[in-house]
Amino acid sequence: MSRIIPPDLSRFFELHPTLETERLRLRELTTTDVPDLHAYYSDPETALYVPFTAFTSIADTEKLLGRVANGFERKESFMFGVERKSDGKIIGISDLFNLSSQHLHAVIGWGLAKSYWGFGYMTEAVREVIRFAFEEMGMHRIEAECETENIRSIRVAERCGMTLEATRVENEINKGRFVSNYVYAIVRE
Repeated sequence: MSRIIPPDLSRFFELHPTLETERLRLRELTTTDVPDLHAYYSDPETALYVPFTAFTSIADTEKLLGRVANGFERKESFMFGVERKSDGKIIGISDLFNLSSQHLHAVIGWGLAKSYWGFGYMTEAVREVIRFAFEEMGMHRIEAECETENIRSIRVAERCGMTLEATRVENEINKGRFVSNYVYAIVRE
């Protein structure tokens, strides 16, 4: 059996990667994206399954952007803005975090503005981020977690070839209530 040599992930943090699909560009978020991001994060329905309440001010969105930049600078995470090529609008995000070069493992997350639900954008974006993690970064396993009631995220995970591995029963408190989460994963073939 050959020995697995963990990759050096630091090169991916020299310049934020930009990924492209047929309809989307996945890129670094900048301050010019704050209005689009704020529209997404301030919608209570869109924020229903995220671990914070809908943003009430532009300052909330700017703080998030600062945390995203800090995660990248510390070489801990990527957050891609999901931009529609047709109009340059940021319609959502997809992120890779809990990166482990030792175990070749990462966690993926995603979110999409409500007005773009049902058009396949998130599946397209998540497939590309998974491809990037496997083919370019050398990851072996990608995991995602979503609330058991979040039917849209469950569909994205399944359409991207992820397999349901576990149910974490009432493992978190979100907006004052216990919630259960599904754990999905995909391993590199």
